[in-house]
Amino acid sequence: MTKAPAIKVTSGLARITKRVEYRLVAGADRRWITPSFVLQAMPAEDGACIAPPQVGFTTSKKVGNAVMRNKARRRLKEAARVVFNESGEKGWRYVVIARRAAVDTEFTKLVTDLKWALKKLSAGADLKDKVRTS
Repeated sequence: MTKAPAIKVTSGLARITKRVEYRLVAGADRRWITPSFVLQAMPAEDGACIAPPQVGFTTSKKVGNAVMRNKARRRLKEAARVVFNESGEKGWRYVVIARRAAVDTEFTKLVTDLKWALKKLSAGADLKDKVRTS
């Protein structure tokens, strides 16, 4: 019997903290790309639809030096805190990957893009060539 991972909650968000969980979300092949971030998602398993959405954040060196990476990560975390509590699908896991534009984009634009990406992923808009089961 496998033990369900403990959900870490910081600043109002349930967080993804382990590399294995990041890899699971990346392997699900569900993503929406915007100029300032890439949002990866993994739908809930059958029994996990009551858990709050879990969110992880990644920022690579392509974004810039440590100061720029931290700024991008902090801005995306705050945007996620605003958006995921009201718009995130229960039980889903999300990974937000920062892009260089996340440093300079207006905060309201980040929030709007994040809401848009969540809507598109939950509607299955990223599943163009894949067979949808409705």
